[in-house]
Amino acid sequence: MKKSIWISRLSLVLLLAWGVNAPAQEVTESGTSTYYTMGKVIPLGGNTLFLSYEAIGLNINDKGIGLFHNSTLRALGSMTMEHGVYKDDRGAGVWNLQNGDKVFFTFTFTGETKPGGTGFAKGTVTFIDGTGHCAGIQGGAELIRYVVRSATEEIGQNYHKAIIKYRLAFVNKPTE
Repeated sequence: MKKSIWISRLSLVLLLAWGVNAPAQEVTESGTSTYYTMGKVIPLGGNTLFLSYEAIGLNINDKGIGLFHNSTLRALGSMTMEHGVYKDDRGAGVWNLQNGDKVFFTFTFTGETKPGGTGFAKGTVTFIDGTGHCAGIQGGAELIRYVVRSATEEIGQNYHKAIIKYRLAFVNKPTE
């Protein structure tokens, strides 16, 4: 009898020691991010140009909840565009969460811009790390970018529809 009580207590201690730090399940969030972008363009002759840009945005999740709901974003990117088509839009950025944590990411896009400034692109975001509760985050997002006619010259406006999938490093981080 004493042996079974001792084994039960040891099992509880082990569960608490390792169970608290168990890897989290994958979480999926869907939402929309709106952006304004400021770019710099260098014509490369003919119908080719190089574009670098800074994008500032806000994400709203479809269900109104989640880690990325009401988060803000800042990204820097660049691409080469030929006849309005680009296959090498890439960059990096930071997602600023409402709890103060940050999620760092890289991205790639391919797409097309039409005369008048509208367009469409598909892309992938890869999370590379985070701070606080998001340290060690893994995952990313699949995005569809819609470029709309801007309300003002020299500022681009667009939005993304995203499916974000991620795992946090631990369900509950150990205290130090």
